[in-house]
Amino acid sequence: MGEKTGIRKWLPLVVMAAALFIIVLDTTILNVSIRAIIGDLHTNLKAVQWVITGYSLMLAAFTITGGRLGDTFGRKRMFLIGACVFALGSLSASVAHSAPMLMVSVSLVEGAGAAMMMPATASLLLSEYRGKDRAIAFGVWGALAGAAATIGPLVGGWLTTHYSWRWNYLINPFVVLLLLAGSRTIQESRERDPHRPDIFSIVLSAIGLSSTVYGIIESSTYGWVKAKMAYEIFGHHFGLHGVSISLYAITIGVLFIAGFVWRQRTLARRGRVPLVSPLLLKNRQFVSGVSVVAIAAMTQMGLVFVLPVLLQGMLGKDAFHAGLAMLPFSLAVLVAAPLAGVLAGKKNVPPRYLIQIGFVGVLAGALLLRSEVTVLATTRHLVPGMALFGLGFGLAFSQLANLTLSAVSVEEAGEASGVNNTFRQVGASLGQALIGALLIAALTSQLRSDVTASGVVLPAAKPQLTADITAAASSLGTNNGAGGVLPPQAAAEVTRIKNHAIVSGVRTGMFATIGAAVFALLLSTQLPKRSKRAEDVDASSQ
Repeated sequence: MGEKTGIRKWLPLVVMAAALFIIVLDTTILNVSIRAIIGDLHTNLKAVQWVITGYSLMLAAFTITGGRLGDTFGRKRMFLIGACVFALGSLSASVAHSAPMLMVSVSLVEGAGAAMMMPATASLLLSEYRGKDRAIAFGVWGALAGAAATIGPLVGGWLTTHYSWRWNYLINPFVVLLLLAGSRTIQESRERDPHRPDIFSIVLSAIGLSSTVYGIIESSTYGWVKAKMAYEIFGHHFGLHGVSISLYAITIGVLFIAGFVWRQRTLARRGRVPLVSPLLLKNRQFVSGVSVVAIAAMTQMGLVFVLPVLLQGMLGKDAFHAGLAMLPFSLAVLVAAPLAGVLAGKKNVPPRYLIQIGFVGVLAGALLLRSEVTVLATTRHLVPGMALFGLGFGLAFSQLANLTLSAVSVEEAGEASGVNNTFRQVGASLGQALIGALLIAALTSQLRSDVTASGVVLPAAKPQLTADITAAASSLGTNNGAGGVLPPQAAAEVTRIKNHAIVSGVRTGMFATIGAAVFALLLSTQLPKRSKRAEDVDASSQ
């Protein structure tokens, strides 16, 4: 059969890029639908935080495993299985009648399918294209991944407002059907000498990451060290000697992650193939690079989680207008990313400098946003900070993958790319978990403080009112608490307290984002000024 041309040549790229697009889109598409989900499923902000974070966590825990399964059993086969599992999870999510059902559908089922699909898309493109065609293919593939994350809130907002939040998931099975039809043009690919993934390593990494994220999220309820209340699970209460479940969970998570690292070294010493090569973990430049990638993802996902809380909880925006309000950030990323690519091609503009300038922009944008978050804030006040943040993020993130992978040999590029993608998802899940937990903790703390200090509310009514306003703030206004049965003066006081608490929570979340941006800027000094093998890395790292 002759060489493919025209549509037949580029159809595999269309299929793989579309698959990656919907995978990444689902990491941000729900952020502006939080209020609608809370109202529909009668749940709260933390429960929806678990749904959003759990999806990224599954990608973080099993992307490398999915890649190894593809190497062993066939990448096209794993892509097709993953697509079917992804569609099943999406369909189940679209009819979910409770927060637990939504979390299982999205985080476990859809997340597992995405973890099988994502590494297969990159591997299949590597086998389909060569030379200049490969560079073009991965350029398109990577650009669509960046675009999906930034336009997710707008797409999700439009679907939620004009149809239902359920359509965010209901459209996925139809897209998957098109992917399955288009995949007929893709050739099967696998390693000639495949190695089965080590099950013990998978268990260690999954428990380690899950336990750590669980501890971070639950800190908003139980505290970080000293327990605010007894730990409750399945209706049973546990004192845990006055220590917060968060400290136990994070400690267990760290121990399992340390066990994962030990396991990789043990496998390498025995001549077996680990999930992650210890040589990669000893490469200081590479570790610095993937750490910057993780923290950059943390800043993005933290911002995308925090802003909708302000836009919907205080400013009363519906999902579409919340997504529209975040458009300056999305457009700035889409403008800055290709601009960084052009500038990086010039000899006198090292990519590391672009990354560092980008993080300075992220930091400046986050500082500006935090200063504008007040009870008098409007959407217009947020635009300059969002645009500056987006420009900085686009400059930094567009160059990070190639520069990070320039620290490894061409032979290690495939494995290193998988680790790079995993760190990106770890950063995304930790950003949503940590910044979300800090936001919720600050919000509830401010609520209780303001109710206690209020001179309008009668002392006897304060305990019940505290519970009512906390429920109202946690549901972003879908539950109005006692506001509807209070006298006008007291109702106005309730609104003031709720808005003040939301502002406090969002400002705390932005403060954490600022800290992450500073850390990323410092770590970026460990990166090389430019990639020495840009032509090789382009084809394997996007």
